[in-house]
Amino acid sequence: MHMERRGPQKLNRKHKSRSGPRAGKSEMNSKQVDLKLELQSNSWLRIGLAAKDKGRVFTNLFCHFTMENLREAFHAQDGSKAVGIDGITKETYGQELDESLNKLLTRLHKGTYRPLPKRGVEIPKANGQVRPLAIASFEDKLVEWVLAKLLSAIYEPLFIKHSYGFRPRKSVLDAIKVFFCSLKDNKRPHVVEIDFTSFFNTVPHKRLLKMIKKRISDRRMISLIARLLQVGIMGKTGDIKQNDVGTPQGAIVSPVLANIYLHYALDEWFMTEWAPKGAVMTRYADDAVFAFELEGDAKEFNRVLHERTNGYRLTLNEEKSRQLNFNRRERQAFSFLGFTFYWGKDRGSSAPGRLKVKTEQKRLDKKIVEYSHWVKENRHKMTTSELWEATNAKLRGHYNAYGVATNRARLYTYFRKVISQLFRWLNRRSQKQSYTWPGFEMRMQQFPLLAPPPPNRLKQLVDRRIYA
Repeated sequence: MHMERRGPQKLNRKHKSRSGPRAGKSEMNSKQVDLKLELQSNSWLRIGLAAKDKGRVFTNLFCHFTMENLREAFHAQDGSKAVGIDGITKETYGQELDESLNKLLTRLHKGTYRPLPKRGVEIPKANGQVRPLAIASFEDKLVEWVLAKLLSAIYEPLFIKHSYGFRPRKSVLDAIKVFFCSLKDNKRPHVVEIDFTSFFNTVPHKRLLKMIKKRISDRRMISLIARLLQVGIMGKTGDIKQNDVGTPQGAIVSPVLANIYLHYALDEWFMTEWAPKGAVMTRYADDAVFAFELEGDAKEFNRVLHERTNGYRLTLNEEKSRQLNFNRRERQAFSFLGFTFYWGKDRGSSAPGRLKVKTEQKRLDKKIVEYSHWVKENRHKMTTSELWEATNAKLRGHYNAYGVATNRARLYTYFRKVISQLFRWLNRRSQKQSYTWPGFEMRMQQFPLLAPPPPNRLKQLVDRRIYA
């Protein structure tokens, strides 16, 4: 009897040991091993976890310039992008990839790596001016890509949540939504909008490097950043202009360097001095807007802001920087990131104005002109079917960028203008008219162009159940 009683008990203990605490411990150990292996193979994850300690100073970062990370940088490059002064494309560089990366890695760790001058190009702007871009050589793009990943991992935990430019999982529409929610209740009616004059081209190198040294003490890393900042830019005539200030637009590492500079010059200061007073800010790269409860606070901020930006050797664009009373009763409007904020009523409603956004008129005109130029240039290079497919892709991209519920009217304006331009340029492919309007409409019935989404598929900037 005694043996019969002990038998089942022993079996029960074995059963428990397979599904009880020991199994859980084994599963936990397995997860720990998986995490350890993932950490060993992912530099960015390891640095990101370490960077959560906001007081940490990184002393040894150069070890993350490895074959694996440079190879990842290679595969991340878009082979269709413009080439630098050396004329080397991704395809050419990849023909002897391991050998090329080994040579680059050796030069980096020996300290003999020197970036080539960038190729300067000018992109026309809608206002008739030009935007200068600096195109790096392909090998320098790999170095900048790894550096940008390192800096992003280190500084992401420091950046404030309302900084949206060039950051992971943050978009223009996210920035629009958060500032919309700050204004919709009319509790912060005093708005200050700012724009910097040639921000990317005026950031002082010494001040930027001093900021970076607060978080990074690796001398080789600081030296590499300095070399990439100071590299010359070759103009159309072949002359090389030395770069004493600025983080040139077009450089892969420039966006994160710009965010670092504005974090210390603007964001931290605002969150310390003005956020406790109920003020809010939203920044996307060098475009920023601020909202205040009291007009006196807005005026004082505007005054002190000029002093602070001058102290950091930045210049505000007075034409695009202003303070306004955005009270619901004032019916004023302002633009931010290609959207115009305004108070508007719903059709047939006598209720007080509701906050709405729509595509900024200048931005809309620019997008229409861009499409017109594109279809004019490609009407002879592409078949009608290819033009149709590419036009639908452009329409889809526009709706994704500006597809906000209160903006449907201007989405349709863009849609109609695109149809008009497509019809116009298809009829200029030869002396003989390609389409009559009825014939064009018949083709659109057979192969529809993508119309704006219905209201329920457009992005809501706030929950309609709350914002009624």
